[in-house]
Amino acid sequence: MIHITHKKRFILAGSLVLVSGLCALFFFAAPRIRYEAATMAESSEILNNPYCGFYHLYGYLLSEEGKKPAQQWCENMLANDSQSILLLQINLRNYSDKPISSSALDQLDTILSTFSGAQKQLIVRFLYDWDGHALQTEPATQDQILSHMKQVAPVVNRYSSHVFLLQGIFTGNCGEMNQTHYGDREHLSLFMETLASVISTDIFLSVRTPQHLRTITGTRTPLDGSQAYTGSLPARLGLYNDGMLGDVYDCGTYDDTPFAGTSDPAEKGTRSEEIQFQNQLCLYVPNGGEAVLDNPYNDLDRAIQDLRQMHVSYLSADHDASVLDKWKASQYQGTPNDPFDGVNGYDYIAAHLGYRYVVRNSWVTGTKGFHPRPALHITLENTGFSPAYRSFDTEILLQNTASGEKISLPAAFNNRTLLPDKPQTLSVPIDIKSVSEGSWQLSLSMTDRSTGISIRFANGGQSSEKEVVCGQFSIK
Repeated sequence: MIHITHKKRFILAGSLVLVSGLCALFFFAAPRIRYEAATMAESSEILNNPYCGFYHLYGYLLSEEGKKPAQQWCENMLANDSQSILLLQINLRNYSDKPISSSALDQLDTILSTFSGAQKQLIVRFLYDWDGHALQTEPATQDQILSHMKQVAPVVNRYSSHVFLLQGIFTGNCGEMNQTHYGDREHLSLFMETLASVISTDIFLSVRTPQHLRTITGTRTPLDGSQAYTGSLPARLGLYNDGMLGDVYDCGTYDDTPFAGTSDPAEKGTRSEEIQFQNQLCLYVPNGGEAVLDNPYNDLDRAIQDLRQMHVSYLSADHDASVLDKWKASQYQGTPNDPFDGVNGYDYIAAHLGYRYVVRNSWVTGTKGFHPRPALHITLENTGFSPAYRSFDTEILLQNTASGEKISLPAAFNNRTLLPDKPQTLSVPIDIKSVSEGSWQLSLSMTDRSTGISIRFANGGQSSEKEVVCGQFSIK
């Protein structure tokens, strides 16, 4: 049995009073935080963010003319192009039987430098044919093509911050890998492996069909999250489909019979099988191309469904005019609360190509009593057709509404994991000791790590060119 003396009881009681007093002192003396979240809603604005959207196509024939014509050509193209992304087709037919000259490589450098300097993101396709005569214009030997790949690589790599992806392996009619001397399995693998070895791992590569891709990777199993963004060839290899939505087969992209029981990766599947393959694959690598030939498969509702399943991030603004005009004349029918209800189909698709980030809500925890490390939480949703495939830097921005003082808080957030229609919440601790008393506006900002371009959010009036206002908090 334990006996407590009167003296010990007095000391214990005094200690409890002291601790209680200190706790009360801390409670009432601690900074008081009040957070008021802004009302967040999605707008129907077309954002024109990096690496996605409608693009214009520009073709240039390398020759011995020198750099000045190339510079003038670029300036003429840029004068009328407001899109963030564009496709450059670089024709090498003048060098089919010889190395690319230093003069021609200087032209290529001028072109990539000028478009990069204008903050354009570039899709680049090297080819030997624009007219459906690849069998006549391609080099007679594989070594000549491999040599050309190695020659252009250092120039392309200098602009890896703005060159988003390369289409194809230099072969085929219009660079589409068909009607070529080099379409067998061995050449497909040799050419793509060579290209991957000389082109910066920051740049994606792409092939014309899922069949081409599986032939090169050697598997029917699409890329998954555990393999993505590792720099390997499979992790960089996407698709470009210039027969998109053209008919049930996408103009030869798909087959009329299902996959057989064999495991041959070079086999084509049906439309539904191949779209399901893309639905998984293109969560991690880009997909885009041209919508062609007015037909029921590119009627608006069906087109939106397939573009979303294929995770398409870029489409031609030039072809096919009959399809694009049909979309412009169509009207998207959404729910009464859908910001796109009644918007024409072309604008709906333009707004959803690629990623589209919306802040849904925000809140702060740890605002009651003594709490030295409250945290901000922001829920983001991607309502676009695809993820973003390059990394963005994320920051929380605080600005004192009276003094204008600004504080930036980096947020550890991998934007590439923000998949379509799967909201995520990012959380950032706030060190109250570093924030003075007063009223603060709280905003979210994202910046493309490669180009330094600010990412726009789809929150309408709450969003500016560089940030989206999430709320306001006061410290007393």
